Amino acid sequence: MKLLKHTPLALATCLSLALAPLAVAQDPAAQTSETASTKPVATTQYGQVSGTMKRGVNVFLGIPYGADTSETRFQPPQAPEPWNGVLEATSYPDSTPQLEGNTAVFASWQADPVPEMSENMLGLNIWTPGLDDRKRPVMVWLHGGGFQTGSGSSTAYEGVNLANRGDVVVVTINHRLNALGYLYLAGMTDDPAYADSGNVGTLDMVHALTWVRDNIENFGGNPDNVTIFGESGGGRKVSVLNAMGMAEGLFDRAIVQSGSMLSFRTPEQAHKDTLDFFKAVEIEDGDIDALKALSQDEIIAGLRKAAAMSSRSFSWGPVVDGRSLKYDPFTAPDPQPNADVPMLIGSNKDELSLWLMRPGAGEPKLSFQAVKSLIGEFVTEDEFEDIVEAYRGEFPDYSDGQILVAMASDVRYSSNAVRQAKKKAEEGAAPVWLYQFDWETPVMDGIYKTPHALEIPFAFDTLENSESMVGDTKAPQGIADQVSEAWISFARHGDPNARGLPFWPTVTPDDVVAMRFNTVSEVDTDYFDVEGAILIDGE
Repeated sequence: MKLLKHTPLALATCLSLALAPLAVAQDPAAQTSETASTKPVATTQYGQVSGTMKRGVNVFLGIPYGADTSETRFQPPQAPEPWNGVLEATSYPDSTPQLEGNTAVFASWQADPVPEMSENMLGLNIWTPGLDDRKRPVMVWLHGGGFQTGSGSSTAYEGVNLANRGDVVVVTINHRLNALGYLYLAGMTDDPAYADSGNVGTLDMVHALTWVRDNIENFGGNPDNVTIFGESGGGRKVSVLNAMGMAEGLFDRAIVQSGSMLSFRTPEQAHKDTLDFFKAVEIEDGDIDALKALSQDEIIAGLRKAAAMSSRSFSWGPVVDGRSLKYDPFTAPDPQPNADVPMLIGSNKDELSLWLMRPGAGEPKLSFQAVKSLIGEFVTEDEFEDIVEAYRGEFPDYSDGQILVAMASDVRYSSNAVRQAKKKAEEGAAPVWLYQFDWETPVMDGIYKTPHALEIPFAFDTLENSESMVGDTKAPQGIADQVSEAWISFARHGDPNARGLPFWPTVTPDDVVAMRFNTVSEVDTDYFDVEGAILIDGE
């Protein structure tokens, strides 16, 4: 019996609320113009781009890295058409058509104006301190939203502060999501054009990373020092890319924030999701021509209906199809894909509070049935009372609802982070570090404590854009200094040990050590070795 101490969730549930606001379309052919001498200009393999300056950082928004996907729906990405003249890269790219949501705690992350949605959304954004030959570390962010929603254009992901603080190049990307990115059609047609349809959203990411490899040197970055990092669904994307053979050599370090993922959809599971979607859009099974003819609004309506009509857990995501994605993480024959990539993995203390705590509506009831609905077989009815008492001992100031959150968060997030870190350590080819974010936000009378996504503005050092999530943006700045410096150090050196932190050891197969980020950050040397909290099997 092993037990998880003071921790939260691991299989990143999707943020249907779009942790990232959407973005504005760009037509390369229509948006060329002569640039003023004050605007930064850089050269890509497809043409020149001009950006803007913000606090000494060169900013390029909406650079196309792929062609309009409406012309090749459900097929792998294609290169964009080259353009003549200078493309104005001053507006975020469009985001994938998707279901929208809203949560008050994310209000300050909303872009103004709210960008548009379209299938012409394969664009990326770059923040760089200089267009020179410095060869700075490159940090490529993969947004949250569980493969279903979101974009790389949130104000929380703005790269100005990170670029200035660490002399690094920050990149955020948009890619296909939901059915447009992960509808598995290989079980319905032998047409080779759709053989990879269940993973084209991930192939977009590989395409973007290839673009970074081939172009980032012209933006002051080092193509041989690229870190991929992401939160929630973005952390899951990092997990997927680490298992993907065709992504080898495209990144050198990886950070998984609240998104450890150790298995993906099987072809059988993906086929069921596909059948549900055909029913939702009222198209005969296998009629791909009719599917391709659906309008954007019809796609969105289908996504909503498919989610509502499914009697099981419905979730878009990658498929182990034996082609573009051959294995789950750590299951490939030796050598494992990307085995030599150092990793930084972690979660937040009260992840599930984001969904379970409702301001003004009371807290969820603590009962065995409630626990069972959240974490299933991990707790039996006979064990329930003993485990609850153990949690009361660990969290004496927690209410019943917060105890429920802590139990579910430990099983669904933090335990998976630990498993992923231990598997990486057992591989032995590269070091791995583990963290937990503990600082509690005071917003909404403190009911969320340390919810899902809270660490994002600390990693990006964007507290000034996150008042709705953190309250007084100046009070926790010291913690943001620590987290962002650790992320920068990891990107630069492959080691998160940074100024302002105690020495941070690696995880080993026998010792699970974690950095606990808080007003006073400390190393927890027995992070996963406390008895009495929650039963975790499957080690």
